[in-house]
Amino acid sequence: MPELPEVETTRRSILPFFIGRKIASITPLRQDIWASPLRPASAPLIGGPILRQGKTLILSFLPAFSEGPDRSCHQEPAFLLLSRFGMSGRWDRRPYHSPRPPHTHLEILLPEEEMVLAWSDPRRFGRLEISRSRQQSHLLSGTGPDALTLDGPAIQEIFDSLATPLRKALTDPFLLSGIGNIYMAEILFDAGLSPFRPAGSLSSGEARRLSRSLHEILEAAISVGGSTIHSYRQEDGSPGGYQRFHAVYGREGQPCLRCGLPIQRVTVEARSLYFCRFCQPPSPPIT
Repeated sequence: MPELPEVETTRRSILPFFIGRKIASITPLRQDIWASPLRPASAPLIGGPILRQGKTLILSFLPAFSEGPDRSCHQEPAFLLLSRFGMSGRWDRRPYHSPRPPHTHLEILLPEEEMVLAWSDPRRFGRLEISRSRQQSHLLSGTGPDALTLDGPAIQEIFDSLATPLRKALTDPFLLSGIGNIYMAEILFDAGLSPFRPAGSLSSGEARRLSRSLHEILEAAISVGGSTIHSYRQEDGSPGGYQRFHAVYGREGQPCLRCGLPIQRVTVEARSLYFCRFCQPPSPPIT
């Protein structure tokens, strides 16, 4: 499932072809993937900023003006198009006259680029939504702050007094958004924290260390296009590159890069959890 780095990679890839460009049409091709009854307004429109909160991508559409060159992206959007990627959702570009690939559920025609920006989702666990604002969005309702906006004190405040294990707290979108199973494992290993530790047991120093690892791991993954484990591809069809740098995820039985002991894998709530039992001690240090 795409996590924050994969969604951010997509945002950066399509932004130059979208922002400030004329939108000739927005064509929904499937109805059962929408999270709300609203549908795209009629074109013409102008592509506005593309934002992201956690694993949700947010495309903004601005009113088009019939006169003058002003395509400012500082005006209020006419509406937002939100996409939650689910297991296999993705945005990609193709030439306007090229054949429509299977599992395409939405097409945005960009005439100046002579291309179509298309949403596809073979497994259909992803969702699209039209909303007037982020505050009115069903997909964003109740979700926590984006993981990359948090420092150590903010994380400690969110996790304060929680008995929830760190593995679960980090992947709970209602606490903080953007982290899934892959990056949770990598972040906790980098920070030297056990996934079984209660989230509320972190000291201020451990929370700062967790924040530092979170930022370093996510930003490193973004820089190489995210992780391709199964079906994820970047917007241009190429795989991500961060799987080559995984320290624990998918490395069951292989030597830990720090201590040399075998990486462990256990199944918890139908998910594989990877960790080093030596480098990630289960109890907080005695002070």
